[in-house]
Amino acid sequence: MNLAVIGHPIAHSLSPKLHEQWLRASGLFGRYEAIDAAPDELSTLIEAMRDGGWDGFNVTIPYKEAVIRHLDELDDAAKLAGAVNTVYKRDGQLIGTNTDGAGLVRALMPFTDFTGRVLIVGAGGAARGIVQALPTRNVTIVNRTVERAKVLADTFGVAYTTFDEVDISRYDVVIQTTSVGMDNQSTPLSLEGLRQNTVVCDIIYRPLITPMIREAEHRGAVVVTGVGMFVGQGALSFEKWTGVKPDETIGKKLIERLLEE
Repeated sequence: MNLAVIGHPIAHSLSPKLHEQWLRASGLFGRYEAIDAAPDELSTLIEAMRDGGWDGFNVTIPYKEAVIRHLDELDDAAKLAGAVNTVYKRDGQLIGTNTDGAGLVRALMPFTDFTGRVLIVGAGGAARGIVQALPTRNVTIVNRTVERAKVLADTFGVAYTTFDEVDISRYDVVIQTTSVGMDNQSTPLSLEGLRQNTVVCDIIYRPLITPMIREAEHRGAVVVTGVGMFVGQGALSFEKWTGVKPDETIGKKLIERLLEE
C-alpha cells in the first residue's frame, strides 16, 4: 500500500506514524508519507497520484476545498461538507470523501447517544463537516460572525445563536471546532453554567489539553480531546483504502504518547 497526506506545511503531521503503525499491525506491506505541496504544485501532484502507484491519500490544510476540482467524483459526505480529506481510487477514478465529521461522531459515541441538545462552536469547514455527520438536527451553531452561523444553520436546517445569547446550561454536548485555544491560553466561550456530565469536545489536539478542556474537566464535564476525532477520521480513511478496520485504541495511545513527549 502506498499512501500519503498532502498539505502545506506538513512536517508537523502525525498521520504518517498513525497509519504506518496500522499498516504494520494489519500485516500490510506499505508506506504512508507526508508530502508538502506548494499551491502551484497541487495539480501536478494530484495527476501523479492518479497515474502512479498510489492507493489513496489524505488532504489537509489548506487544500481540503482546492483539491475538489482535481477529482472525478465526490461522495455525499464530501458534497455536504464542501471539503475533502480523503481520496481513494475506484476503477481508475479519484473519489473524494470526508471522514472528519464521521470520525468525531465515532469518538463521541461512547459518551453520548445524541438524543440531547448539541452546541457547535464555530461555523467554518470543520463545523460544516461535523454538522453533516451528526445523527441529530437538535443542533445550535454559535459563531463570532453571526452571518456565517446563519448560513451554516440554514444549510442543514438547524438553529443558530450569538455568543451574547448562548446559554451553555441548555446543552448536553458541546463541540468546539475553531482554532481558539491553540495558543494554550484562550477559550472561545464562557463555560459559566455548564452542567456536570455535559460532554465537551475540543477538536484541537495541539495542545492535547486546551484551556477549554481543562476548564470543562474542572467543572465536572465529560471531556473528549481532539485525539478522538484525529484517530477516528484516520481509521475511516484507512478502512476506505485497505478494507481493514484498524485498532483505534492502539492508534489513540500512540498519538497521545507522541503529543505528551
